[in-house]
Amino acid sequence: MMEYSFEGIGISVYATLNNVVSQGQPDIVFSIDNENPVSFNANSVGDGVVSHILVYQSPVLLNGTHTLKAISTGRGSPFYFDFLTVNTAQENPVGDAIVDDRDLSILYSGTWEPNGAESEYLHTTSQTPKGPNGGTATFTFEGTGIAVYGTTDANARNGGNATHLAFTLDEFTTQYDGIPNSDVMRNVRFFSNQSLPNGKHTLSFTLLDENICYFDYLVYSNDGSGTGGNGSDGSSAGGSGGGGGGTGSKTNLGAIIGGVVGAIALLVLLVLLVVCVIIRSRKQKRPKGKVVKGEAHGSTTEL
Repeated sequence: MMEYSFEGIGISVYATLNNVVSQGQPDIVFSIDNENPVSFNANSVGDGVVSHILVYQSPVLLNGTHTLKAISTGRGSPFYFDFLTVNTAQENPVGDAIVDDRDLSILYSGTWEPNGAESEYLHTTSQTPKGPNGGTATFTFEGTGIAVYGTTDANARNGGNATHLAFTLDEFTTQYDGIPNSDVMRNVRFFSNQSLPNGKHTLSFTLLDENICYFDYLVYSNDGSGTGGNGSDGSSAGGSGGGGGGTGSKTNLGAIIGGVVGAIALLVLLVLLVVCVIIRSRKQKRPKGKVVKGEAHGSTTEL
């Protein structure tokens, strides 16, 4: 049994299946919070090894803490758990977030051709434009780290050369230099930087030669210590976070303004109180005619 607790409004499970047609479907049941168990159906999956298959997707849940359970009897073909994704209903969730090459948050220039294979993430990749500097892929994120993964061709055949990519993170550029290989290599890490100041960053990359490769997905990390985009105010991959000073100045200025406004409001209240006391005192001192009952003769006297 596999059990996983999460906080959010939904969860999806991905796995690798092997020989479903010849050995039968894996006998596995999924449930959320011990309710509405669902059996996995692999009728649409072919034989052989197939990775990154969506084997379970929960309905939309109430935002909160939930528990996923997956129970297998061991019957049928082998079942290999790959990974799961959680819909947190947050713009910048804490933890690691995986972004597919087809995600609309990735901006492409040039001619990137759609591609993909069963063993690649969500079965899709984007082939780099042919030729050096033929186009770029750009992604802006808020977090503390990012890594880019993809597929390289069997470039060692017929004396071919390895792939070379240029990555620019904020204003700093580095280069990926692949090595010749005789087989297609998947889930190759082209780039990684896990020591960024928490804030907004922009990563872009482009091919430097004729040896194409295939961008598959990227993973970025957020530790939850950011304050909503301070990185774009001056922090960079190698900077000291000058934007943080600006944010501190704004915070101090707001406190000062709030104190001044409060003092003025208190002063106005004190002035109004003094005026009310003076007016009341004057009214009490003003002569008034009163009717007093005469004690001796039962008459009244005007004072």
